[in-house]
Amino acid sequence: MTQHTSGGGAMTPVAVIGMSCRFPGAAGPARFWRNLAAGTESVGPVPADRRPAGGTAVAARGGFVEAVDAFDAAFFGASQREAQYMDPQQRLLLELAWECLEDAGRPAADLRDCGWGVFVGAAADDFRADYLTGGALDRFGHTGTARCMLANRISHHFGLRGPSEVVDTGQSSSLTALHRAVSSLWLGECEAALVGGVQLNLLHEVTEQIGLWGGLSPDGRCHTFDGRANGYVRGEGGGCVLLKPLPAALRDGDHVYAVVRGSAVANDGGRGGLAVPSREAQYEAVTRALRVAGARPEDLAYVELHGTGTPVGDPVEARALGAAAGRARPAGNPLPVGSVKTNIGHLESAAGIAGFIKACLVLEHGALPASLNFEAPGPALDPAGLGLRVVNAYEERDFGADELVGVSSFGMGGTNVHVVLGAAPAPAADPVPDPDEDADSGAVWCLSGRSQEAVRDLAYALLAELDRHPAGGPEAGFRAVAATLARRTHWEHRAAVVGADWTHFREGLAKVAAGHGFAVPSDWATAGGPDGAGPVRAAGDYVHAGRVPEISAPSAQRKLPRPVPGLPTYPFQRDRFPLPARAASHAAPGTGAATPATAPAAPAAPAAPAATTAPAATAAPAATAAASAAVPGPASDAGHAGTAYARSWAAASDAGDRLWATQVLLERELAAVLGGSVPDLDPEVSLTDLGVDSMTLLEFLDRLIEATGLTLSETVVFDHPTISEMAARVNQEMGSRHG
Repeated sequence: MTQHTSGGGAMTPVAVIGMSCRFPGAAGPARFWRNLAAGTESVGPVPADRRPAGGTAVAARGGFVEAVDAFDAAFFGASQREAQYMDPQQRLLLELAWECLEDAGRPAADLRDCGWGVFVGAAADDFRADYLTGGALDRFGHTGTARCMLANRISHHFGLRGPSEVVDTGQSSSLTALHRAVSSLWLGECEAALVGGVQLNLLHEVTEQIGLWGGLSPDGRCHTFDGRANGYVRGEGGGCVLLKPLPAALRDGDHVYAVVRGSAVANDGGRGGLAVPSREAQYEAVTRALRVAGARPEDLAYVELHGTGTPVGDPVEARALGAAAGRARPAGNPLPVGSVKTNIGHLESAAGIAGFIKACLVLEHGALPASLNFEAPGPALDPAGLGLRVVNAYEERDFGADELVGVSSFGMGGTNVHVVLGAAPAPAADPVPDPDEDADSGAVWCLSGRSQEAVRDLAYALLAELDRHPAGGPEAGFRAVAATLARRTHWEHRAAVVGADWTHFREGLAKVAAGHGFAVPSDWATAGGPDGAGPVRAAGDYVHAGRVPEISAPSAQRKLPRPVPGLPTYPFQRDRFPLPARAASHAAPGTGAATPATAPAAPAAPAAPAATTAPAATAAPAATAAASAAVPGPASDAGHAGTAYARSWAAASDAGDRLWATQVLLERELAAVLGGSVPDLDPEVSLTDLGVDSMTLLEFLDRLIEATGLTLSETVVFDHPTISEMAARVNQEMGSRHG
């Protein structure tokens, strides 16, 4: 099969080498596939904490993800205050990007300054609308609510220097973003691309507006291509995939879920009315994508529909697809179709990435899940006459080398996208273990985290993953799992499990989950195991010195096994950040400990977060501990807090007490700026690691000037990277002033 552009030039296929998702009922691709295969409907009643305060939800049902207000701010170097004013969609995409990279076996540290791109499809601004009308504005709200930051923040965090774009084409946004990423790879604008889509439904007014427009299903279900089709049910979530040119993926030994063969976009133009779907434009998108892929209509073996389940949209899509691909098929061999919206609802701007991930998993697993809620087509639909067939039961499917899967996504403004996927090429056999390595010599599983709790949680998750495999573990084998875990970022808290069979690793993971940092089979502890000294020594080096076993790096003599897909990723230690604005109307009640953010002029004493990974500050003497319990705002004039601090400084009997008083002041003022609490600040940790940026430093400097009465230059905060170093400098300035 030859792949072409619309102009006829051949293009390189693009591999999908990593993925992550947070969909209703599924916190990752592995769970998502299990739900699809089981025919699970993850749409249900509106949770109590998502209903409008004092009222009834406009729609009784929807697809919801859990804890949309939760985020591991410390992991991503964000302060509590910054995270409070960060759109939850930004937070979710950061976590999804990290999980996607881990799934692909790409440590974040290896990406700094690389030419990778980031493309995000998003159209919802619920958090921004709530924030701007709530009356409690904060400078972090500017970057925290800007839609461009959905992509730009990912590029910034990982140091990616390729294109960084947010695409809004309505409901087709995320599949349009994927089309843009594929085009960017073909043009040589980037070496690889993270593609994401996100949609969080935080305002009930938006749901009410869609209901007035007439788009919602009264019974809260998507009846795609069914005679009962009466509208869609809203869903939310996000997904992320990592794309890379196929030759590079095969060269680097990546796991390939599927291969993008072609994609195309076509707009309705002036056809019909605004927001009325166009059969001609949808037909053009499908036929162009097939042409780019160098494929025939009959090569399609399945199409993941846009499939909203509306009485207007479904017949238009059926006729367009039938004309583009269905009628060209041999008699008696209709084109199978289905829609993930029947499982999780319509994720709107994230719908395209949800359908794309489902299509990749269809090819990965060789099966077609059922499209739910289908009994019989309505009078306006004739799937059989159009050469189409709705998949209404789980089907095993062995995809041939030339068989393709299509994905459609259509925006209400007329932007129609179709992507054509093929199965991954048969990989070369994974490398055989070194002939000098005994089959029983064992392997080392490396687990790490920003906290001991994270290490234990990862052990629990891996143990649960092993329990899902009848053979004891993933088919790739325990050495492939070892290589995959070794190719992740390694943190300060570490544990290692050594073993030579699945039972060893199951027992070892249970020990780590119970708090042990080192797990070796009991019989190896005395006899050393057959050739077990090497793995045991490597495990000790990892736990105590952070040296990752050599299997984590390929060499001229040794090529690593491909990453094992679907392994548990980093267990984020999240805090809760309820919506700060219009809390009485919109904030979800009972969602956990609040971390109230306040205006810089008069910050309230912030509550301690529910969990933290930052080390505790040095214990303060009783007299100063009580003084630092509350976090006051800056003085209204230089004679208030400045006098209090100056008096305590001058009254101190020795230099050590004066330095301590200065450090307490700095910790208190910085905590107020960051929106955290004093015990969360380690005076020896760099301010960057505490979530401090240049704007925060300047605000911090203003507070210090007001609190001390000193004339302090910017070098005080920019040239001293820790609280303790800065305290020494401010203390020196106080000494010069007071003689």
